[in-house]
Amino acid sequence: MSKNQINEVFRVATRKDLAESGGGHNQKGVDFQRAWAIERMFDLEKSGASDFLFLFESIQDVAELDSLTAPSSIRIYQVKKKDRKEWSWAELTHLVEPGKKRRASKNPPPDIKDSPIGKLYSSALAFKELKCSGRFISNNGCDLPLNGGGNAATSLPCDLSKLDAEHLNALTLGLETLHEAGTLPANPALIHVEKIPMHPDQPTKHLIGTVVLFLNERSPRHAGQAQALVEALLAKVGPLGAKTVTCANFEELKKERGYSKAEFSAALSNLEDVPDLLALLEDWLDKLETEGGIGFMEKPAVRVAASKIFRLQVMGGEDPLVAPLLLDIDAWLDAHAPGASLNAFLDQAKADLAGAHSSIRPADFTAQFLLRALKKCVVPT
Repeated sequence: MSKNQINEVFRVATRKDLAESGGGHNQKGVDFQRAWAIERMFDLEKSGASDFLFLFESIQDVAELDSLTAPSSIRIYQVKKKDRKEWSWAELTHLVEPGKKRRASKNPPPDIKDSPIGKLYSSALAFKELKCSGRFISNNGCDLPLNGGGNAATSLPCDLSKLDAEHLNALTLGLETLHEAGTLPANPALIHVEKIPMHPDQPTKHLIGTVVLFLNERSPRHAGQAQALVEALLAKVGPLGAKTVTCANFEELKKERGYSKAEFSAALSNLEDVPDLLALLEDWLDKLETEGGIGFMEKPAVRVAASKIFRLQVMGGEDPLVAPLLLDIDAWLDAHAPGASLNAFLDQAKADLAGAHSSIRPADFTAQFLLRALKKCVVPT
């Protein structure tokens, strides 16, 4: 059964009639979308989800499967930032507001199939093997009147079956045009709308706050590394979906546009592998500055270099260009231990090793050496 479901995901992902068309995302829109997706991964992790797979720019903006290998359900998201005003009925559905008439125009009227709600609904209808729903996510609310007098813009997330009678009837008639003849009646409950508290100009800042709270609960001693973890995850997830090459099968789709629970867990695990190194590095940099072994302007450069090393590690990789240096550092550390003067220890390492690795920038050398020394001499694993 899982093979049929996986085949269905690939089949829907490659349907040209369901692909996003016209405009796409600018970089701010992509940043907003990716930050939200990573926040969603943390939500799933907190809820104890056993597995997940996110696909970017494959089935609408983001698709979330409940399993990498044997999915039973999928959520399809449109994730849109909006700088001004709430989303109107016309923007969301391309339908005429109940009780009003469409303005006369020489151009053909917009069709619900090209609207955000219409695209989500059409994609949801395409799935027969998997349980599917669609969600419209934005930093601004959806100005849709609800049954009982409320409004979706000021309510908790809700599905569109909760609309007031006039709007529900108009939407149902519109959605029916997206069904094939003889199929089930339209089901507005398949589509949810949700307002999120993520500023469109500062999505990364919001995400860092979320991750700090997560780490404070899960692993308090790593909370100070939240920014580095977020930067690493964004570096990994950011490019997904950017390539326009057509994927030949589901495996290629996962590789080019997917991010799994296993990859997310590995990033968190790699965070655990570097428990206190960045904090200890600060102590060593302060000591070196006190001993006169490092200048005031050198400290930020070493911090930046160390942050890059950390991001690579959280992403599950290592710069191949520095691999020979790391082997030499490890061998050197086997024969040397830090003494009373940290400055003398670093100077000796530079004298013995830097000449053979002249292509490595001084700040990068210092960061690599100090981190390896800390891991070996201070925080043995």
